[in-house]
Parts: sequence; structure tokens; C-alpha cells
Amino acid sequence: TSSREAGTIQLRRRLRSGFSATLDYTYSKSIDDAAPGGNQTTAVFIAQDWLNPGAERALSSFDRRHLLSANFQYTSGMGIAGGTLLKGWKGALLKQWTFSGQINAASGYPLTPVYPSAVLGTGVTGPVRPDYTGANILAAPPGLHLNPAAFTAPAVGHWGNAGRNSIPGPSQFGLNASLARTFPTSSRTSLDLRIDANNVLNHVTFPSWNTTVGSAQFG
Repeated sequence: TSSREAGTIQLRRRLRSGFSATLDYTYSKSIDDAAPGGNQTTAVFIAQDWLNPGAERALSSFDRRHLLSANFQYTSGMGIAGGTLLKGWKGALLKQWTFSGQINAASGYPLTPVYPSAVLGTGVTGPVRPDYTGANILAAPPGLHLNPAAFTAPAVGHWGNAGRNSIPGPSQFGLNASLARTFPTSSRTSLDLRIDANNVLNHVTFPSWNTTVGSAQFG
């Protein structure tokens, strides 16, 4: 079973004075009991307790509460006769450049806490989850992003009560930009110059956290 609600707002500036931009924001929430997507596209979905598949109902693996996307472009001008407001070499150098950029920011995909233990009576290490202690998951000690005290090993013979996709994943942010200009070399040929830059701000973005309870790298 699955359900998803979403609302989107878009703001646009149409091309004026060489500048145009589009801003899209989506607020959504998706819930299901086992659906691929997000950062778990190739995962195999198996219920922790095959007698209680309803316990798997949680945020979808592709759920992103907030999603913001912005695109903008500015082109320096050129007059009808091919001139600019600036004269001489400065005008020739600055005209017809196009600068564009894209900003993407979003909430992280939800993650599932796991506990590496053999499923009782099978000898197979399966999709076992830990117990949730009630502590704030994000109240992490220095050097970590998650709180190890929020989870503990489940009691012997019992399934852990921590929910699937109950850990908020790291937020995402990226800024890409490009600068380009076309130089006519003759009546039939031209030269394109383009410079592209990915992650202009050199901002570190983690795709996920380590969510294996008991691991030295948890969080």
C-alpha cells in the first residue's frame, strides 16, 4: 500500500534585460510498505517479520520532504547594429556572454537502522532492525551525525521496534554554473567557448549515513 501527497509552487522571471530565472519548490510526503527508489533503487525489500508486514509501513525510500530547484541565466547585451553601451575593446569583450547556473537543495532520503544478527531459527542474517530507545536520533556526539544511544540490540527472540526508514538522511545541496560565448569566425563558421563548473562552492554532500547499529562507523 502506498500514498503520496505533494504541493508545488513555481516562480518565473521571463527574459528581461538579458536575465531569466525559474524557481520550483515542492513539499511532499510519501508512505508505503515496500517500494524501490531514492538511494535504495537496487535494494531487495523483505519484511523483518513475515507475519507482520504492516510493521514495514513507513516513509518511502524516495521520500523527500523539501525539494528546491532554481535555474537562472544572464546574457550580456548587444545592440541592433552589433554594438554595446561600452565602446572599443571593452564593448567587444563583454558582449554576448551567457552565464547560467543551477541550484538544487533537498531533504535527505530516509534511512533504515539495521542490526547484523541471524534471524532466530534460521541461521540467516536477515533484515533485522534494532530497538529504538527514545533518544533523539540527531543529538549526535562530536564527530558523528547520528546518536548511537538512540538504538540498542533487540531482545533475544524479539524483533526490533525501530521503524523502517526512521532515520533522516543527510540533506543535499549543489550549485553548478557555466559561462559561454560564440565567436563568429566567418560567415559560415563560428567558435564556441564554454566553461562548466560542478559544485562551484566545493560543498561536501554525503549521500547517506552508516546505520548499522554496533558498528564503529555508525553515524
